[in-house]
Amino acid sequence: MSYFSRKGKMKAAAFKPDKDDTVHGEIRKKNFQRILLVLIFGIWVAALTHLPESEVLQFDDVDTTVIPNEDIKSTIYFESVDVAATDKAKADSVAKVPDYYRVDRDRVDQQIYILREKVARIQEQRPTVTQAVEEALKQSDSTQPIEEVVATAVTEFTTQLKQDAEWDAMPGAQELQLWLTPDSASLPQRVFEELPAANTDEAAAATDTAEATAPTRKTIDLQRLENNPVTFTIADKLAQLANQSLEYVLMAGVRSTALPPNGGSATIVITRERPPAELEAATGEMILADVPDEENGRESLSERLREAATNEVKVLENSVEWAQLYDAALALAAPAMTDTIRYDEAATLASRQRAREATQPILREIDYNQIIQRDGQRWSEQSRQDYKTYLEIMATEQEPAQRIWGILVANAILVLLAMFALHHAVTMLRPSRSPESKETQLNLALLLISTCLVLGRLAYYFESSGLLIPIAAVAILYSILVNGRLGTMIGALGALLISAQYNYDWRLLLVGIVMSMAGVMNIYKVRRRSDIARAAFTSTIFGIVAMIAATLAIDFNATLDLTAQRLALVLLNGGIGLMIIPGLLPPLERLFGITTDIQLLEYSDLNNEVLGKLAIEIPATYAHSLMLGQLAEAASDAIGANGLKARVCAYYHDIGKMKRPEYFCENQTGENIHDDLSPRLSARAIASHVTQGAEMARDAHLPKPILDGILEHHGTCKIGFFHQLAVEQTKHGDVEEGDYRYPGPRPQSPETAILMICDAVESGVRSIKNPNEERVREFVDKIIQSRSEDRQFDDCDLTLKQLDTIADVVTQRIVTSLHGRIAYPDAHKEKDDNIISLPGGGA
Repeated sequence: MSYFSRKGKMKAAAFKPDKDDTVHGEIRKKNFQRILLVLIFGIWVAALTHLPESEVLQFDDVDTTVIPNEDIKSTIYFESVDVAATDKAKADSVAKVPDYYRVDRDRVDQQIYILREKVARIQEQRPTVTQAVEEALKQSDSTQPIEEVVATAVTEFTTQLKQDAEWDAMPGAQELQLWLTPDSASLPQRVFEELPAANTDEAAAATDTAEATAPTRKTIDLQRLENNPVTFTIADKLAQLANQSLEYVLMAGVRSTALPPNGGSATIVITRERPPAELEAATGEMILADVPDEENGRESLSERLREAATNEVKVLENSVEWAQLYDAALALAAPAMTDTIRYDEAATLASRQRAREATQPILREIDYNQIIQRDGQRWSEQSRQDYKTYLEIMATEQEPAQRIWGILVANAILVLLAMFALHHAVTMLRPSRSPESKETQLNLALLLISTCLVLGRLAYYFESSGLLIPIAAVAILYSILVNGRLGTMIGALGALLISAQYNYDWRLLLVGIVMSMAGVMNIYKVRRRSDIARAAFTSTIFGIVAMIAATLAIDFNATLDLTAQRLALVLLNGGIGLMIIPGLLPPLERLFGITTDIQLLEYSDLNNEVLGKLAIEIPATYAHSLMLGQLAEAASDAIGANGLKARVCAYYHDIGKMKRPEYFCENQTGENIHDDLSPRLSARAIASHVTQGAEMARDAHLPKPILDGILEHHGTCKIGFFHQLAVEQTKHGDVEEGDYRYPGPRPQSPETAILMICDAVESGVRSIKNPNEERVREFVDKIIQSRSEDRQFDDCDLTLKQLDTIADVVTQRIVTSLHGRIAYPDAHKEKDDNIISLPGGGA
């Protein structure tokens, strides 16, 4: 058995794991994961749980001048009345309450009494005027109409009354005439003298209805109607009209001419005691200047009397001009017009008190662990109100032991939900061919969130808002180490738990989620350290905007100092993230075995120890690796794969050739060692550079993606030249194909598949005579087709469209690199014997 075959079998046996060891290893791994989850569960619940603290002072101490000797902090989240804002709201409500005025009912009754006294005084003259009218009727004859006799008698009577000085304040004679005119139907009928006998047949009946052409006859007697006294219907109607109209106007409200001297636009409410039926609903607000004064009151009285008189004329049996009724009633009622409203201080104060009591108090939020009263400071009205509210809430709470158990159970349920969501998020959102295992990604998330919660628990003793906890930094770190989708979920879960830790502060939840999403969306591709700074800066800006929005939404009464303090904390949070992300990234990469683009950039340094050794020992392979790196990066970027990863893997893919560089044609300077070896030994020697390269990568502690690139860049491809040679040399055809294949595995990622294609193309394209784009493309398609038929791409999720794109990019790059050069003519006409001419004029 040859050296290579013995060595290969020994290594295969050494690295082949025992089945029982594998099973036990899986069991130990699962047990460790369960123990870790239980430990993390306990840490999270402990971090969220805050035990109730003993109170410093009692109710009685708050109302005295006792000054606390330590800071008083809230152990719960609650809402307290904002004293200043509530007082302002109450003052605004009181300012909207109109002044109350009341109608002076006694003054109205007094004026109505004056009117009635005048009416009664006029009514006292009715017997006298009735007697005067009857005397006039007795003195009349048949040619005088009764209305004319009555009118003349009443006019003479009222004229005589007005001559008395006591009647100066009464209406004029003309108005008094209507007040004292009796109803014609109620007056006694005149009995005229009989005509001479000669004229008996020609005479008409001695009645008031005799024709005008009848002979003149004297009244000899008055015939009174039985049980029908003389009435004054019109006067009674006048009294009723004047009384009702005057009462309505006075009860509606008449202001003094001194009101308002200024501010006539003030709103008032007029209250009335026993108002007329028409005014019962008239209690709304009105402008003080719109309330009539005495002069305007007379105009209102005049309008009301005019309307009432018009309506009364329609129902009176005797046709009386409405203007006469209006003038008679107005003349008697107008002098009684006076101001009737008075400022009602008691009603105004009562209404304002009701408005003050009806104003809902404006509440302010007191966060968990927020200082209510500072050590050594005197109580303010606000701090006294906050602490009283706090003590009242605490007095209604359950017993401390029950409260503790309730808090523990609630936090345990929340943590279970969060861990359930985290486990399913890692299961569902992780890439199907992620280089890290699900357990690794889950453990990283648990570690980052646990760190946040522990920091949150420590920070609340110094800062009660929780805005300093770098939730966005956790999301950005996870996005760099794993991927952005899971980073967003980790940030949201972290913000939820931190907000719960600070008594479910929704502002903290909002700011944490916004900062996490903004940071993750700006860190999807990391090529420089400045990318981290950009993500941290963007998340800070969005956090500040979110905090401003939260303040405007619910804390619009927050002081400028408090708002500035919150914004400063968000800004400081962003600064903390900018410092800790670059610091935590390298240890997390090493702890969890995760390779990031930043780490790959470090290994892309051509001055690296391994690459430097490669350049010195086998420069041809080094040059091939550099060319291959550019080719693989371009192809990977074209299909959306990680071009950086493909380039770095290309740099290191052939480091195994340093063990035996003479076995590879690009490093041979003359004699071909394979001429003295059998095809099988040559194939095994060629294939050994993969396993030897993997050993060197492990010894140099190269990251896993580079190790995968070394192992997978040939996959399990057949070493065709030596296999064909072995077939030709063997007569019976018993060539074992497995001895002529690379150890693999097949490419597991698009990057290593592209590396396989580009390696084969870059190595084989030099064999093409007169290469042009068509021939190169044909060669590239042949390489891709052969690898595809050999099922080398089955595990890397490359589509046909992507393979076509890779072929286009590789072809263009190869054609560009193989462009022709100008052949410069030899400048020396004479040849020296010791100079050998080289193509292109070189010597």
